Amino acid sequence: MAIILGVRFRPDDLPRFAGELFASVVAGGALPAATAEAIAALAESGGGAVDVEAFDAAELLAYVLAVVDAEARLPDGAFTEHVHPGERRARVEEAVRRLVGYRA
Repeated sequence: MAIILGVRFRPDDLPRFAGELFASVVAGGALPAATAEAIAALAESGGGAVDVEAFDAAELLAYVLAVVDAEARLPDGAFTEHVHPGERRARVEEAVRRLVGYRA
């Protein structure tokens, strides 16, 4: 199992992984690059998390990391109303859920 920025990489639950990674980045961690180990784990997940007809595993991991990075870089002042950090994490999870086609 790959560990990315102290967060266990879960190829079968990318939304949760993204939320945990977002919390870690907001707490001061640096966003990691996609690792060969994480890409391999995602590729081997066998259709649970990645639709190989839509994305290569490396692309999908890059997109997930980009969502985390985009939200983490967005300053609080950019919002029209205050958004609680927990809500921001939930939004990251929802964005990744939609990206990978989760219905739950």
